[in-house]
Amino acid sequence: MIKSQNQKPNLFALFLFSFISISFSAFCETPKEKLQLADSLFQQRKYTQSFELYENIYTQDKKASSAMLLKMAFIKEGLGDYTNALYYLNLYYLKTYNKRVLKKMENLAEQNKLSGYNYDDVEFFLNIYHKFQFQINLLILTLILLFFAMMLYQKRTSNQRSHTPGIVYICLLVTLLFLNNFVRERPQAIITSADAYLMKGPSPGADVIDVVSKGHRVDILGKEDVWVKISWNEHSAYIKSFNLKPVRL
Repeated sequence: MIKSQNQKPNLFALFLFSFISISFSAFCETPKEKLQLADSLFQQRKYTQSFELYENIYTQDKKASSAMLLKMAFIKEGLGDYTNALYYLNLYYLKTYNKRVLKKMENLAEQNKLSGYNYDDVEFFLNIYHKFQFQINLLILTLILLFFAMMLYQKRTSNQRSHTPGIVYICLLVTLLFLNNFVRERPQAIITSADAYLMKGPSPGADVIDVVSKGHRVDILGKEDVWVKISWNEHSAYIKSFNLKPVRL
């Protein structure tokens, strides 16, 4: 009888130790280990379980590889969740600037009658500029100094000066000023709520412009309290912030 009573605390201690060990190991799991497990589950076509781990890595650990984002988009598209599929494709594009994904987003949006996914070459090159802004500015500044030095050299050594270095110098200077003052990154967001109301002003009493479905991508023009000012059909409109998911890494 005494032996039986002594076994109960021992069994309880063993169970408690096992539970703490499992919980501690899961808590201490590194993002790299979680990513390896998620990739393994993805290869086994256990998409729901793998997505939960991918999402944990993205939201909790603030990590996101391009391959992981592409897999997340693939899973959501397979589940018919085109809003989040487009969201992760957008993040993948911001990570890689792979031009092929633009066509994928455009086709997916067209199939589901969603707006805001049309791209042109100008926008593509502007995106590239924002990604490598520091390097491009440094290159232009180096060229400006180079042509300025050429102008000084010509002034000191030759009576017949060429106007080419001066013209190039001015053009580069104007380009640098233009890029840094007028070419700014355009924040975007995806509407994530079904039947979201677009208002004429930042007030629930304002006129309703439109009632839209989820999945549309819009440009953000500003923010007033809980209202976000967006561009819709080439006009400005206001939408509650909880209806939007910002597209940013």
